[in-house]
Amino acid sequence: MALTEEQQRCRDIILSQDYGDFVVSYGGDIEVMAEIYNPSCYEKIDNNFVVIQRTLPESGQLNPDEYSYNLIPDLLGLLDTTSMEQSGILPVHYSPASGFRGSGIIVGVIDTGIDYTHPAFRFSDGNTRILSIWDQTIQTDQVPERFPFGTVYTRDDINAALQAEEPLDVVPSRDENGHGTFIAGIMAGTEDQANGFIGAAPEASIVAVKLKPAKQYLRDYYVIKEDAIAFQETDIMMAIEFLRSQSVRYQMPLVVCLGLGNTLDSHEGSSTLSQYLNVVNNITGICVVAAAGNELGKAHHYAGVVEGRDEFDTVELRVGEGEQGFQMEIWGSLSDVFSVEIISPEGERIARSQSRIGDSQRVNLFLEGTEIYLANRSAGLSGGQFLMVLQFRSPTPGIWTLRVYGDRILRGRFDIWLPMEKFIQDSTYFLNPDPDITLTSVATTNSIVVTSNYNHYNDRLYVNSSRGYTSSGVIKPDIAAPGVNVYGPEPGGRYGVRSGSSISAAHGAGAAALLMEWGLLRAIITNMDGNDIRRLLIQGAVQKGVDTYPNPGWGYGAMNLKNTFETLRIVR
Repeated sequence: MALTEEQQRCRDIILSQDYGDFVVSYGGDIEVMAEIYNPSCYEKIDNNFVVIQRTLPESGQLNPDEYSYNLIPDLLGLLDTTSMEQSGILPVHYSPASGFRGSGIIVGVIDTGIDYTHPAFRFSDGNTRILSIWDQTIQTDQVPERFPFGTVYTRDDINAALQAEEPLDVVPSRDENGHGTFIAGIMAGTEDQANGFIGAAPEASIVAVKLKPAKQYLRDYYVIKEDAIAFQETDIMMAIEFLRSQSVRYQMPLVVCLGLGNTLDSHEGSSTLSQYLNVVNNITGICVVAAAGNELGKAHHYAGVVEGRDEFDTVELRVGEGEQGFQMEIWGSLSDVFSVEIISPEGERIARSQSRIGDSQRVNLFLEGTEIYLANRSAGLSGGQFLMVLQFRSPTPGIWTLRVYGDRILRGRFDIWLPMEKFIQDSTYFLNPDPDITLTSVATTNSIVVTSNYNHYNDRLYVNSSRGYTSSGVIKPDIAAPGVNVYGPEPGGRYGVRSGSSISAAHGAGAAALLMEWGLLRAIITNMDGNDIRRLLIQGAVQKGVDTYPNPGWGYGAMNLKNTFETLRIVR
């Protein structure tokens, strides 16, 4: 069906680099939202959030002073079979009392795409197990019902491609990176005895979304590395809504795996995406599983204390050679107000900043060629905390000193986060970092399942597995799952080995699909949602010898689905 004139107009705007995308919490009244923001186009997510497009300045650069913090979409990056045995998944596959393998459940992957030709996503007769692919990067008239861009390929389209001599001539959707293919395979790959592989939910149906790359104005705003893979929060929210629509269409429960993240925001689970995920995860028949992150040891988090008014804490930041820039954020209690003095490696000083909300300044260090933007921002949905945003462009390599002053102090605690790995140089980091609260922002979402990453060969946490808790003290991660040297499918029909917390999330999502099959399809828990899944996985978690549980690394312990079912007296 051809696009309407309005759909075509909005698709052109959504894809154009001349328009910015923004997330608005609108309270359900679209007309009031339209009067306030006057968008060029908009896409309703649910009754709480809408994505809007507005014209950017001729420079193509976003003026941050015009928008509150939460209106500007976050950028998320990638978070790169004995593992099934250690997770207690294989016994659940083969137990006579259960035999759960994910049948009747949709697993959704939102990532770099999927190699639909891989045997891991096909039945024994060669037909596909994929219900649909929404490729946001290919533009045709086969768009989703609610979002006028990208192309939806149905199961029939994919089967027709698989029967063709050149499948990609029929369905040209590819996974050039392989991350999405691997995650989908760990979640739900078909058993391949010849190659010694099986996914966690090998009979589940699959829906995949290939995200389009983030727009340049957001890459420029966050000053991320030119070669970094980055996706927009807005596109991820629309992707989840597409998965929900497929769940409704096929009348099947849905498990969503998010192997993406970033490290900015308050880390108390109050970001726009976190608020949205909490709503989705509370819907009967839906569970969201996210990766904790790979930030431990990256020295991207600093925790400090200022004892009183006009006292200060000294923060030292090493900036590596070739660093093009970065955004960092200072967060504190709403009862506290901080200001910052900055000293460059060459000794140039930026005087103590103003501390009123809405104040901003842009300073050029002409001798060094560095530009710094400082702003006390309105945090929007994160309005329960103090926020200062600092953006460095072309920073001089060396040691930068920040003096964080107390202007009004009741608690005095503050946290600073740098961008995630791959968004900045490895050689840019704090000299005295704090290892805790290194979760990605998504992983601080209260209600969803969050997995950290451990090595199932030696029962030790992965060296870079992010640590909790949230900044407000909520216990995250919930559990740990295998994510080191895990064997899974790669594009081109191959299998390979990868490590990363997204792989642990894929194990968790596959386990969630088996629990959905037990709880909903066998009418054990007729209103099962993601909170129920999280509780059951926590109940079955196994302690690995650490002194105290829960703890910031393991959460409540290592995931063991067999143990979960044993606590329910299902596996005998």
